[in-house]
Amino acid sequence: MSDQTTPKTFPAWLMILFQIGIVILSIAIGYFGRGIITRYRGGFQLLNEARDILLENTILEVPPEPALEYGMIRGMLAVMDDPFTHFVEPAVHEIRTNELTGRFGGVGVRLERDTRSNWRLYPLPDSPALAAGIQDGDLLLAVDDISITSETEELDLVTAIRGPEGENVKLIIQRHGQERTFEIKRQWVPLPSITWNLLPEAPEIGLLKVNRIAETTADEMQAGIESLVDLGAEALIIDLRDNGGGLVDAGVKIARLFLESGEIINQTFKGEGVKTFQVDQPGPFIDQPLVLLINGNTASSAEIVAGALAAHQRAILVGTPTFGKTSIQYIFELGDGSSVNITSGRWWVPGQDFPLEPDFTLIDDPTGVQLFQTAIEVLNTPNQP
Repeated sequence: MSDQTTPKTFPAWLMILFQIGIVILSIAIGYFGRGIITRYRGGFQLLNEARDILLENTILEVPPEPALEYGMIRGMLAVMDDPFTHFVEPAVHEIRTNELTGRFGGVGVRLERDTRSNWRLYPLPDSPALAAGIQDGDLLLAVDDISITSETEELDLVTAIRGPEGENVKLIIQRHGQERTFEIKRQWVPLPSITWNLLPEAPEIGLLKVNRIAETTADEMQAGIESLVDLGAEALIIDLRDNGGGLVDAGVKIARLFLESGEIINQTFKGEGVKTFQVDQPGPFIDQPLVLLINGNTASSAEIVAGALAAHQRAILVGTPTFGKTSIQYIFELGDGSSVNITSGRWWVPGQDFPLEPDFTLIDDPTGVQLFQTAIEVLNTPNQP
């Protein structure tokens, strides 16, 4: 006879506790697992769910995937309720970057529509386009494989012509009814941010028009002022109207040209302390009488220039109040060449309020005639800065 053992049995109450424990564990795994999955997916499960519903149920034509994604980004940034926190598509980002650096890879042509809205080319002096044989008024028919018509947007055209330095671009033009093809190697082409001249009615006064504030603007301004002084300029008018600004550091450099000492601006970024920008040494133009023209579109780093010079009583402001933009945006480039502009910091000029109020206000002056007349009178008045 063999030995046999009787199996042990667990009490009923223990089995019930075990089953309850399994249920609780399952609930916990589901709850915390969902949180982990949500974090892994970026926390936008509702967005993904809405996108899937759209794609599965809309009777309308669905835009390409990038357009949907761009729309999602725009919507997310719009919630910040900040007009300066926004999304920029690749072509626009490239052009704005070129403007801030003050140069781009291109062939050096000015684009202009004729009376029939066709695009005409006008080569710049000493440009690759001029050297290749492009002439004023050539009708542009195609850029590489892109046909150019009266419907072509300027942004698309500029983007097509510009590109990496050293690469060729093919331009097909029409001249006197005949088509011609030009293969032109792109070169770094300077993008001037300032123009200057003596005032015809007051040749002792030099005028500098600042279109944007880029990396090169301070150097351009110094060169422009030196040229005007050589031509006999004894005083200066700097036109900052409709200048939306640009680089903060570049605005500081411009202010340093005219100041002898002291603070220019303070700035701060998220999680950082206050940084003060000062005049390191007297600028080269601390003695030139100076008037700044401003209006409601004078903003950002253009306001840094005007505010700093006004705070040091270095310049007289003529025009209308400025925009009042004292925030700083960082530009973050995304993987496809688009970008997001994020308000990341703020700046201020000690002793100045923004928007800036002009010393001489001229509100109803659409032609600018009274503006320049006032500036000339100010500069011709003794004891002005």
